[in-house]
Amino acid sequence: MCGIVPYVVLSGSMEPTIETGSLCFINKHADFKNIKEKDIIAFKHNDGTLVTHRAVKVTKTGIKTKGDNNKDIDSNIVEKRNFVGKNIFWIPKIGYIIKKFQSTKGVIILITCVVLLFVSGLLFGEDDIKSK
Repeated sequence: MCGIVPYVVLSGSMEPTIETGSLCFINKHADFKNIKEKDIIAFKHNDGTLVTHRAVKVTKTGIKTKGDNNKDIDSNIVEKRNFVGKNIFWIPKIGYIIKKFQSTKGVIILITCVVLLFVSGLLFGEDDIKSK
């Protein structure tokens, strides 16, 4: 696998840089020891939730992080064991669409759209494709 994994941002802690509902792409092959201040990284919080915040201080014990929209530095220090990867880019708002399709209702809507496109192609498509 390529090691690039998408995650949907669920909170506003990184706004205005990364808006709630953005789709972030995390490089899971990023080397923990190569992270620098100002890099945006993903890590597992103590409770297991995935967090995407900015590295504000790199020390010998780990990486101190902070959400751009937060006043205080995070209380947890990111260590190699809970480091997930480095954020390489994000697409604003597309995460909302992805979240919708992850629900039962969203799957039904998606399947219905695909079926309608298929049926309309059968009904209104050209009978023969002529080559020149």
